[in-house]
Amino acid sequence: MQDTNELLNFTIPQLLRWRVRETGNKVALREKDFGYWVNYTWNDYYRRVREVALGLEKVGVKKGDKVALIGDNIPELLFMAIGAQSLGAISAGIYQTTLPDEIAQLINYMDVTAVFCDDQEQVDKLVEIRDQIPQVHKVIYEDPRGMRDYRSDDWYIFIEDLYEMGAAAQAENPERLDALIDQGRPDDVCHFCLTSGTTGLSKGSMITHKNYINMGIQISKVDKLEDTDEYLSFLPFAWIGEQMNSFGVAMATGITINFPESVETSMEDLKEIGPHFMFGAPRIYETIRSQIWLKIDESYWLNRLLYGKFIKVGEQAARYRMSGEPMPASLRFMTWLGKIMVMDPLINQIGLRRLRRAYTGGAALGPELFTFYQAIGVNLKQIYGQTEIVGIAYMHRDGDVRPDTVGIPLPETECKISEEGEILSRSPSVCAGYYKMDDKSEELLEGGWLHSGDAGYLDENGHLVVIDRVADVLSL
Repeated sequence: MQDTNELLNFTIPQLLRWRVRETGNKVALREKDFGYWVNYTWNDYYRRVREVALGLEKVGVKKGDKVALIGDNIPELLFMAIGAQSLGAISAGIYQTTLPDEIAQLINYMDVTAVFCDDQEQVDKLVEIRDQIPQVHKVIYEDPRGMRDYRSDDWYIFIEDLYEMGAAAQAENPERLDALIDQGRPDDVCHFCLTSGTTGLSKGSMITHKNYINMGIQISKVDKLEDTDEYLSFLPFAWIGEQMNSFGVAMATGITINFPESVETSMEDLKEIGPHFMFGAPRIYETIRSQIWLKIDESYWLNRLLYGKFIKVGEQAARYRMSGEPMPASLRFMTWLGKIMVMDPLINQIGLRRLRRAYTGGAALGPELFTFYQAIGVNLKQIYGQTEIVGIAYMHRDGDVRPDTVGIPLPETECKISEEGEILSRSPSVCAGYYKMDDKSEELLEGGWLHSGDAGYLDENGHLVVIDRVADVLSL
């Protein structure tokens, strides 16, 4: 398939099935477990999704039902989500740090009938609120440790038992999953992504298959991704940024998603993977910079001396690199020398040597941090968007990185500024609104544009500059 826009004709399960047909033996997912990396090919991925889908059907999940997912990032989250979507059900991520009473509110708001948890800690939260969520008829768990006392209660089911049920159903009717997947349409809502807003209970953004897949396509048009590229999944799955990569980018481009052994080991696991691109909040990059400084402080005097010299060279080069202007030959030579002698070995120790691009968003990032990363050879760029547009609407381009802006619109994204100064966007990735909140959905999508609630303007170069929340600006 030559035209990536043709992928917009697929649902996520249909696109997964297509990837199996094209590159079934290629590694799609990789998980570190007990110190070893375990590979899942696209064939393995699809087999697990098939077993989950048919197993969920056996336990009563049907089209239109909602399946909540609570847990750290593991392949099973994707098996469960896409398995549910294969039935025409809707998946929904809940942050693993959410307290029991709030989980009850969210489950009732979203009409959830089945919940997946990764371990006993999350299951125990549901035990605490069981009488508040009577519509939940099944709790699926992945880690059996500590779950012995629950095995006699059919409210719970071990995921391995769900796999067996699905495999048996597949043996009985080999055509069943294809028939279910074929019923899906790109504009069907497939996932609820919770967005906190400013007050009250989180709102469920109704995101379609097309929303996610379009985002994966458009990002790759700006920054080309290959199916051999690696990505480390360490952002919370309930956050739109992780779903954007897991559902959208991975399915549209065929990259490999790597799952760290735990949240605590993610930065160490990053060194082993050496990803080709990464997303992170500003604090992630601040933490990594601190690690780099610590390594320099602990290094030999000669290394410190060379770093001090070449970081200044890198800062000069960064200004040319960020602006796209031709670099003087002498500076280009010194930059190359510093890369070979200092910068490559340094960032290799952090796991960033293969990194072609790094993205940050969600908060302002100071110019000095941009310059630092560009100086050491990490192509850090700003993004801007919101949950309701699948995470990204604006992005810096290579050679056009301006720290005081958030870049220009992605392909197929339009931007305009309202009379009140509000940033409005239009894109195939804009969600269908908020679940069971028609009035707020109308406000969000008034006039056919996505209302961000942020104030900003477009500068003379077409870059978007974000100022503050509209309400805060108007109150000044």
